[in-house]
Amino acid sequence: MGNEQKNLGLTPVRTARLIATLLAVMGMVFLFLERLLSAVLTMAKEGLSLGLTRYNNFTGQFAAQNFAEDKKLLGLLKEAQALMPTADSALTVFLIIAIVFLVVALVGLVFPRQFVHVLVAFKLLKWQSGEVVEGAGANLREILDRVGNIPLKKLAIPFAVIIAVIVSITAVRSCHESAKLASIDSALDDLHQHTVAYIDAQKAYFGKAKVLGNAKALQLPDSASSDYFDYKISSTRFTATSKVPLENCPAGSKWSVHSNTKGLFDKELTLYRMPPKDTACIKLLPNFKKIGRN
Repeated sequence: MGNEQKNLGLTPVRTARLIATLLAVMGMVFLFLERLLSAVLTMAKEGLSLGLTRYNNFTGQFAAQNFAEDKKLLGLLKEAQALMPTADSALTVFLIIAIVFLVVALVGLVFPRQFVHVLVAFKLLKWQSGEVVEGAGANLREILDRVGNIPLKKLAIPFAVIIAVIVSITAVRSCHESAKLASIDSALDDLHQHTVAYIDAQKAYFGKAKVLGNAKALQLPDSASSDYFDYKISSTRFTATSKVPLENCPAGSKWSVHSNTKGLFDKELTLYRMPPKDTACIKLLPNFKKIGRN
C-alpha cells in the first residue's frame, strides 16, 4: 500500500517528463514571441518607409528644416531605422532559443531516465534521501557512456525529427533571404536598364538634331511602370520613383537624369545623374552617376 502511494508522486521519470514539458512550453513561448516580433517589425518597417518617404520630397524636407516637430520626428524615424538590424538579430536569437528548448524537451520526453541522470549530474536536480535509483551515484562520464549505449533505433526517430525541424527552418529562412536579394537585384537591373535606355536615346537624338529630345522624339514612353519603379520622361529629365522599399531605402525615393546643353555655337550635351540623398539608397546603386558614360 505504501509503495502504491509512493508511485503516485513524482518519480524520476515523471519529474524528467514534467521538466521536459515545461521546456517545451518555454520553447513555444519563445517561438510565439519570435513570430509576434516578426509581425510587429513588418508593420514598423512599413511605417518607417511611409514616414521617410514623407520627408524625402520637397515639402517634407522644407518642413524638417523649418519646424521643430518635423525635425524631431525625422530624427526619431532615423533612430528607429538604425535599430532595425538589431531587431532582426533579436528575431534570430529568439528562434535559436526556441529551437534549443524544443530539442531538449524532445530528448527529455523520449529518454526520461537518461535525461534525469543528466540533470542530476549537472546538479540541477538531486535525489531524495532514501531514494534508490539505478545509477544514482554515477558521474557524468558514466551517464554519457550509458546514453551512448542506447540502441540506434531508439535514437533515430527523435534525432531525425530534430534534424528535420532545423533543416526546415534554415531552408525557409534561406529561401526568404534569397528571394529578398533576388527581388532587390531585379529592381536594380530594372532601374539600370531604363536609365541606360534614356541616356542612349538622348545621346543618339542630340547627335543628330543638336537639341534635347522629349519622350516622343526619343521614341520612348513619357511614363512607364514596373513592379519596382514609376518612370517619367519630360523634355529635359528622366525620373525613376521607387514604388516599394528596397532594403533600408524607402519607397518614394527618386533617381533622376537631367539633360542640358552648353555652348553657343558648338553645343554639347551634358547629363547630370542624381541619386536620392538618402545614403541607404546610394549604397544600393553606388555607380549610378557612372551609368551610360563611355
